[in-house]
Order: sequence, then structure tokens, then C-alpha cells
Amino acid sequence: MTDFSVLIAGCGTGAHSIETAQRFPDARVLAVDISRTSLAYARRKSREAGVTNIEYAQADVLKLGTIGRTFDLIEAVGVLHHLSDPEEGWRVLLSILRPGGLMLIGVFSALAERPVNAARAFIAERGYGPTGDDIRASRQELIHRAQAIPLADFYSTSGCRALWFNAVEHQFTIAGIKNWIIADRLTFLGFEVSADIRDQFEREFPAPGASTDLDCWQAFEQAHPATFTGMYMFWVRRGL
Repeated sequence: MTDFSVLIAGCGTGAHSIETAQRFPDARVLAVDISRTSLAYARRKSREAGVTNIEYAQADVLKLGTIGRTFDLIEAVGVLHHLSDPEEGWRVLLSILRPGGLMLIGVFSALAERPVNAARAFIAERGYGPTGDDIRASRQELIHRAQAIPLADFYSTSGCRALWFNAVEHQFTIAGIKNWIIADRLTFLGFEVSADIRDQFEREFPAPGASTDLDCWQAFEQAHPATFTGMYMFWVRRGL
């Protein structure tokens, strides 16, 4: 495992990179983010956790193709959907993934985000802004209208600000993800979902291989729109 190299693209304040570095203690982990403030906090939390196999660096995901390094594992969770061109970001990451390498991607589901989109429309209609007072007032109105969002972010001011006022946010479909995977000749390895969702999926789609069949997952999500509340989290493998 000493040659196993991991990239965390968009590491934020370090929780993700620390968890991955602890899971692969013999790996070399590079964690990058555009925010110097987030990186400073991530370094401090890594020191506090006693994690020493992470290298932190400031970088734009869209420019990672120029770093002259490749990786066995790339994790980009909550990143691509905030880029101006998510598909370009996807291809940059693939360009530095080694043959046979794995990639974990997390992006917003257009179907699961419908309640968030409805809340955004309501907030815009009422003229609420990203201030603390406006967020608290709009959240109370949404609760009274039975439109509370089933996410932990809904119950914090910073979380609501991220939910409702992101400057750039793209939403995805399983069909769109499938097109990317086919175009780049990747192998889809599956979604990360809770045990309850996994059990329900297996009851509805018991055929062998269904768990890695994106058409089955698309049908399942249509029947259960809240399946991917939060994000699609999925694994792919690059061919040798």
C-alpha cells in the first residue's frame, strides 16, 4: 500500500480527507481545495487527529490536470456540481486517474432536490436574502407551511445559506451519469446508500446484477424520489 496514492478533490475543512487517510494509513493522500481558510482549518484538525499522511494544497479542480501526478483513488464529493462546467471537472479528474483506478463522486440529484428548489423559489418570491435574520424568518415560514427540508443543513444558518444561496449549482440525473460513464468506458460499481434503501432496492429488483444496473436505479428513484436526498454517491472504475 506504500505506493497507493489518493486525491481528495475539494477537501473543505478536512473531515473527508482525515477519514480517508485513516482508512488508508499507508497511502499518500493529497487533499486540495480552492479556499485557503478551509485548508488552514483542515491542517489543524489533521494535526489534532494525529493524521500525518495527508498533504494539503490550494488548487482549482479544473487545473489539476497540470500537476504532473496520477492517483489510484480519487474522491470528489460535493464538488463537481459547484463548478462552472461539471463535465470538464469530471474529465480532468479522469485524466489523472491511473488505469484500474477508482473514483468516488458525489453530486446533487435533480429529483431529490425538488423540495430545495421549491424552497428557493418561495424565498426568492418573498425577497429573503442570505442574512441570518432572513434565513431564520424564511425557515420558520417554511416550517409553518410544512415545507421543511429533510436535511440537517436546514436547521443551521450556514447550512440554509449553502442550500439556498449558492452562486453555482448543477443538478444531475441517473441518465446523465450513465451517459458520462458510457462515454468514458468506465465500470459503474454502485451507489452508496443506507442499509434500508439497499434492502428495499433488492426487494424490488432481485435479479443478479441489478445493484450495478443504472436503469434499475433510475426506475427505483422515480418510484422513491427521496432516495438520494443529499447526493448521489457512486463509485466507478477506469479500465486497465
